[in-house]
Amino acid sequence: MMQWRSTAAGCAILVLSGCSSVPSLPELGLPGSSVDGYEVTAQFADALDLVPLSAVKLDGVRVGVVTDVRLGEGMLAEAVLQVQEGLVVPADVRARIAQTSLLGEKYVEIVRPVESSAPPLAQGGVIPLERTSAAVEVEELLSAASALLNGGGLGHLQTISRELNTALSGRDEQVKGLLRNLDELLGGIEANKQDIVRALDAMDRLSGTLAAQRDTIGAAIDQLPAGVAALADQQADLTRALTALSDLGRVADRVIGKTQEDLVADLELLDPVLTEIAKAAPSFFATIDTLATYPFARNIYGGMAGDYAQLSGELEIDLDSLAGDTLLPGPSYADPDPPIVCGEYGSNCRPGTSTPVPATAAPAGPRSAPQLGRDLLDALGQASR
Repeated sequence: MMQWRSTAAGCAILVLSGCSSVPSLPELGLPGSSVDGYEVTAQFADALDLVPLSAVKLDGVRVGVVTDVRLGEGMLAEAVLQVQEGLVVPADVRARIAQTSLLGEKYVEIVRPVESSAPPLAQGGVIPLERTSAAVEVEELLSAASALLNGGGLGHLQTISRELNTALSGRDEQVKGLLRNLDELLGGIEANKQDIVRALDAMDRLSGTLAAQRDTIGAAIDQLPAGVAALADQQADLTRALTALSDLGRVADRVIGKTQEDLVADLELLDPVLTEIAKAAPSFFATIDTLATYPFARNIYGGMAGDYAQLSGELEIDLDSLAGDTLLPGPSYADPDPPIVCGEYGSNCRPGTSTPVPATAAPAGPRSAPQLGRDLLDALGQASR
């Protein structure tokens, strides 16, 4: 009997000592413990109670298995996912920890983006923390419901309902009118939405302008008290000036009242004059460019090359008259009313009797300078040469 007990105790010791070498389920190759494919890692802020051998699903279909849940760098939970071979998903997929039912097991759900241009997810890929999430735990839901029911203000709903009934009782028409007015107000705001937006934009620009000129505005405000004080000191002068302006207004009103008919008559008489001037205005403006180019024609600019124009003219000189007017004696400057004949010494004279010829003067006859013309022509010829 003692020998049997010793043998049983020895067997128990052997069994307990061999527990450390018991293979895991993936090592045993049980169905669902592993898949043939590639591994990726998903980072979670909280892995909840996700455990190895949990399912990996895509669109509700099992496509892999969780092979390990560990603590990674930065105190983040990392779930190693083994995804079946041939499953092609973009590298920017999302992953979340979901639950099969209210009290069911956890699994990892892969969510593909609607549109993506990222390369396919490959061996060793990582789904970062910003693209992972976790489902709401039943414990959290029950805790929130408990807080609402036991101290979250749910008991005040009855008081709120009773007070609303008291306030609205017998005031149905007023409440309906209020709602109609509110509807019209909101409709008007909606219809003028663009104007309101433009007004806000203009206000924003004005605020920016004022902010840019803050120093100038501050200096003006600082000088404003001095200006107000100056106006206060000149209050009496300003009052007298306004009083005088009022008297001037009364006088002007009396003058305008008495001269109104004459002014209207003058304006009516001026109307024909202005009408005729208006009729002549087109001709005046049409010929004003001719005055600017006189003595040339208006279209001379189109026929001129450069800055000069060649002109040809004819100058006629009566040498005898020139010599007589220049060399022969004329009337005395001291005689205020010389008795000369117009045309004898030029055209600028007044009619009168002929100047008496001196006794020593040459015999009467046409006055001339016979040598002056030839000498002048010779001088002009030498100058031209």
